[in-house]
Amino acid sequence: MTVSAEKKPVILVVHGVQLGEDEDLKQDQYIKELMQSRLVGHALEFDVELYTYENLNDQAQQKLKQLSKLIIQSPISSMLATSALDIVADVVISLSRNSTANEIRSKLKEKILDYFEQGHPVYVLAHSLGTVYSFDVINELMAEPEYFKRDDPMSWPVQGILTIGSPLGLDLFKQSGRSKATALGLGEFNFKWLNYFDVNDPVVSGSIFGSALASTQVAERFKQNQADFGWYIQDYPVVTGKTWLLAHTAYWQNPMVGDGLVSMLT
Repeated sequence: MTVSAEKKPVILVVHGVQLGEDEDLKQDQYIKELMQSRLVGHALEFDVELYTYENLNDQAQQKLKQLSKLIIQSPISSMLATSALDIVADVVISLSRNSTANEIRSKLKEKILDYFEQGHPVYVLAHSLGTVYSFDVINELMAEPEYFKRDDPMSWPVQGILTIGSPLGLDLFKQSGRSKATALGLGEFNFKWLNYFDVNDPVVSGSIFGSALASTQVAERFKQNQADFGWYIQDYPVVTGKTWLLAHTAYWQNPMVGDGLVSMLT
């Protein structure tokens, strides 16, 4: 199986921590609008699909949510506690290797390979905890001998990944076993990973007050100075003009992110 330059490229969007249900998510629409705003005067055909897994998370959290409602009697307090639990539980699930996390990863891998079998070049755009699942799946595919032959990019089920608001630079995720990227072997071509972050984004910095630039980068953590590594990893600081959690959700409208996507696809 190989991808075809004749087939329309697909931007596969992988969301992060969410409230609500799969049906409420609109990140694919945000990316379509962002791309169109950066492609004025240029012709580039592409499709955007959103990979959703919030309903899987919610099902796994159901017992905990019911317990929180019993413990906290006030309806308002219960609502706030349930929302907080939703976010925290999403993080806990992503860090684990339990059945829910495995199912999320498995379905994402299945989605990528489905496009690959059809010959479509796939570019992953992942946000927040979606970057963790995407990193896991891409590395898993790289470890399989039939994919990601370094001198043959047409054998790559994913042509590149762009991450926004990623926590992969935090020690929390390093300790979870995500401290290295799978080497591609010797060859000419490099797999591209572009990482966009705002220092005011608490999910990136691990601090509600933001962080120094050095602690928000992923490139220095994952780069390897070895000929067989095969990854091109670059950090791009962006200024969203927002603070705290608003900075974490502002990437979807950021022109730099749109330009990065256009550059990757072309």
